[in-house]
Amino acid sequence: MADGAYRQAMVINGQLPGPPIIVNNGTEVVVNVKNNLLMEGLTIHWHGMVQRNTPWMDGVGSVSQCPINPGETFTYRFLATPPGTHWYHSHFGTQRTDGVYGALIVLETDSTKNQKDPSPTFRGDFIVILHDWMRESSLDINNRILSEMERFTPGYNNTDQCFYQIRQLDGTEIGVTPFVSGLINGKGHHYNAAGEVENDLIPLEWFNVTRKSLFRFRLISASMMYAFRFSIDNHDLHLLATDGNPTETTIVQSIIIHSGERYDFYIGTYPKSGNYWIRAETLETENIKGEPIVAGQVRGVLHYKTAPLTQPTSQPDECSAVEPCNVINCPFRYYPSDNFTTCIPVASLKAPRKRPPPEIPQDPSKFQEIFINFHFSGDTTLKSSINGRAFIPPSTPPMILPKGNLSDHMTVCDDEECEKNHCDCTYFIELTRNNVIQVVLYNIRLGKGLQGTAHPVHFHGHHFYVLKTGYGVYNNETGKFINDTSDIDCGGSVRCNAGKWRDQTWKGDSIPGLNLQNPPIKDTVIVPVGGYVVIRFVADNPGWWFVHCHIEIHQVEGMALMLKEGSTSDMVTPPKDFKTCGNFWWSHEEFVDKLAGKNEQQSSDVKQEIYYWCTVVVLPVVFGVETIIIIVMCIKRRSNRHYTPIN
Repeated sequence: MADGAYRQAMVINGQLPGPPIIVNNGTEVVVNVKNNLLMEGLTIHWHGMVQRNTPWMDGVGSVSQCPINPGETFTYRFLATPPGTHWYHSHFGTQRTDGVYGALIVLETDSTKNQKDPSPTFRGDFIVILHDWMRESSLDINNRILSEMERFTPGYNNTDQCFYQIRQLDGTEIGVTPFVSGLINGKGHHYNAAGEVENDLIPLEWFNVTRKSLFRFRLISASMMYAFRFSIDNHDLHLLATDGNPTETTIVQSIIIHSGERYDFYIGTYPKSGNYWIRAETLETENIKGEPIVAGQVRGVLHYKTAPLTQPTSQPDECSAVEPCNVINCPFRYYPSDNFTTCIPVASLKAPRKRPPPEIPQDPSKFQEIFINFHFSGDTTLKSSINGRAFIPPSTPPMILPKGNLSDHMTVCDDEECEKNHCDCTYFIELTRNNVIQVVLYNIRLGKGLQGTAHPVHFHGHHFYVLKTGYGVYNNETGKFINDTSDIDCGGSVRCNAGKWRDQTWKGDSIPGLNLQNPPIKDTVIVPVGGYVVIRFVADNPGWWFVHCHIEIHQVEGMALMLKEGSTSDMVTPPKDFKTCGNFWWSHEEFVDKLAGKNEQQSSDVKQEIYYWCTVVVLPVVFGVETIIIIVMCIKRRSNRHYTPIN
């Protein structure tokens, strides 16, 4: 299994990845989950499903549902929509990194296919799930990072070496823990620092094709932390869709895919028959001391059926001035000029037909523009945060609509204080139902000298229009990051917890560079260091929806918030007997009563010794002179049931 090293894993039905779920669009999906773990609760999130009218099926622990405890079962039931390439994974703690994930493919039906721009006919259809695989449990990794031990050692037992945080080619940080191995569909090799394979007897994933045909690939990133640049030697990638949403066909040499994202593409099998490397490489180029390092490698095999069953000897495509390479979805603006590689921002993709985003309403009360900063913040140590707030999960999931004040279930944020200083609290933003929502996702660093990390941001409950990607300042020759964008005004705050447009004329559609004709639609988007992304959607799906960085250790540490979409009365209530949980407290007086053997009992329909009817009857009686007699009747009825205390 995996890269050949022994370690504890969490798997679904004995499989890594879990079994693929393939259904038609609009199908009612029923999944019975039994938690056979010994000590941990879990939930399953259906990544890409909007869960309209079933928000408590979204599978986010402490937000949409209570965790499924060991030994318990839970039935998920929802409509499979929208169509496209999606996936499912644990959304509790760091279990996704340990193997709790799988593909969820929603097939188009005749009614949902784009008849004006139909897809080609494919000879085959493959699922490719990428995963950065560690040789220790994700819980150990997470605890070490939270305690900041990772700054000194890459592992508790690695006391003879230091770990230096790594950087990508623009000089910004990538990961706080070393890349170990990578998997394609649960299989992969471990490579040493020189790029040499540790054990080539460990199997890789093979994809069997025939010549002169078209084959579709559904690429999914289940990564904990690392982005991958994905390519197939000697084969162009014809990009079809992102996050399940169709795009105009774009031909690229490689795709950079971040955690949570999906890309559909096809290849033509026109090169000569043979075996070709499928490559996924991390973006790391150097450590913080400027010392070069070898990028992490993941490999699979594209096998032509007439070729021998031998490992490939193919070489990666060479980018040159004559034949430059196009790469989609870079987390930075440029490759160095001598790389002969062009970055295509994901916002530059286009829908296959004119499909404008929601229009800005004339009534200003029907439009909300929100600025959200995904960054690192803190008073003594830096934490993964949003707008200076590290997220503390509610004690009771708000989506099960608990009674009482929000403060009974959440650590309430003091917004005035949090805009000035760092806060640890249950951060949420309220959206008015059916308003047009424009969100500026930005990534402004805490002070100078801290480069920061690009963040893949995932929205639950919605797919959104990506209108623009704005970048910081770069050297267009070396590709190095220089400074944050000047478009965002931080108001003099180094934390930038309450950003706004520097140019006050930028409002709604007036922001330069917006694609208002046929923008791509996604549910997960990369926010570059020092830059921003402008997205838009309609708040037409009432519920409590999670928004977070999809780098798992960032989300767990606190880079998350909730959207309260609509009022509580707008939200569909959970099914009868839906699982509940929350805090518990009882008084000293109750404790004393229980020690005395007292047992309080009540009937749900008849309660002993209560007033149930109090009526004021006003009888006006007029005898020549106006006289009013008021009769007040309070009727007390005792129940005809008798209760005997249990001693």
